[in-house]
Amino acid sequence: MNRLYERTTKRRTASQLDAALRTEVTAHAEAHQLGDVLGAAVNLHETWSVRLHKPGLLSRLTGPADPDTEHRTVVVITPRYVLVAVEGKKRGVHVHSARLDGISLSESSELQRLARGNSTSAGRLSRLLPDDFGMSVTALWSGAPEAASFYIGVSDDSAGHALLDELHAAVTRAKK
Repeated sequence: MNRLYERTTKRRTASQLDAALRTEVTAHAEAHQLGDVLGAAVNLHETWSVRLHKPGLLSRLTGPADPDTEHRTVVVITPRYVLVAVEGKKRGVHVHSARLDGISLSESSELQRLARGNSTSAGRLSRLLPDDFGMSVTALWSGAPEAASFYIGVSDDSAGHALLDELHAAVTRAKK
């Protein structure tokens, strides 16, 4: 299947973020007693995602999973926490955070792993799955009663790879 999004990932500093988004991240950090996350950030990346295809018939009838044709995702990594902020025109801004020592990372879903196999069914399955680059982060996210997975899509270039490598390294350090 074709890619669903065109993604551009860039390393940022806190001052380079949109002021409204900075305010939302700071408010979330204060509400969850995380401290000055933007000041403590060891890594901050922003990904701009543009949907490449019109949603299918079912999505048009029931509402697409992603209500925005374009959205921005900001990942802030501190020594103890990861914060993910997603902003779009229709969805507004949503900020979630989790402790790094409680995170599990997966570079692809089980279906994507099966689709990379050599069988005939794997070939059929691979045509059904979107071609995307990113990582699933499973954690007890702020305010959630149980662990959940959140997919962080990034560009398949040096900046996107750097973000995923740095997130993996931060989780590893936090668990030592």
